[in-house]
Amino acid sequence: MGKNQAYKAMQRAKMGTSTAAGGPGEEIDDGMMDGSFHSPEWHAARLASLQTSHTVTWEEWKQKQKEEARRQEELEDDEAKLMREYRAQLDAERAKKLARGSNHATLRDKGLKKSKKDKDRDKLKVAKKRKVCLLAFMKKTSIDFYSDNTHKL
Repeated sequence: MGKNQAYKAMQRAKMGTSTAAGGPGEEIDDGMMDGSFHSPEWHAARLASLQTSHTVTWEEWKQKQKEEARRQEELEDDEAKLMREYRAQLDAERAKKLARGSNHATLRDKGLKKSKKDKDRDKLKVAKKRKVCLLAFMKKTSIDFYSDNTHKL
C-alpha cells in the first residue's frame, strides 16, 4: 500500500463508512493509478529530458578537473618564477652594497644614523638652551631663586 492509499484508509476509518453508495466514505475505482505514482508517459518524458540535459559525464568531469589543475599549476609556477627573479635582484643589490664596505663615508647615505657622540652633543645643546632660557626668564621677572625662599612677586 502506498503512502497516499494508507492516508486515504486512515481518513475512511476516522470518518466511518457512509451508508449510501457513492457517499463520501466509499472509494470509487476508476481504473487509474493512485496519484502518488507517476504514469509511464511521465517516466518516458523524464528520461528523454535527462538525455537532452547538459549534465557532464564522469570522464568529461575528470578531464575538466585535470585541465583546471594544470592551469593552476602553471599560474603558481609563473608566480614562483617571478618571485625567484625578484629575490635574485634583491640579493644582487645586497651583495653590491656589502662589497662596497662600511668605510666609504662618501658613498654612505648621510644623516641616517647618528653616532653616540653626536647624540650626546645634541643633549648638551638642548640642556644649555633650557638653562639660558630659564636665566633670561629669571632676569626678566627679577626673581632670585637662589637667595632665599621668601621672595615676593
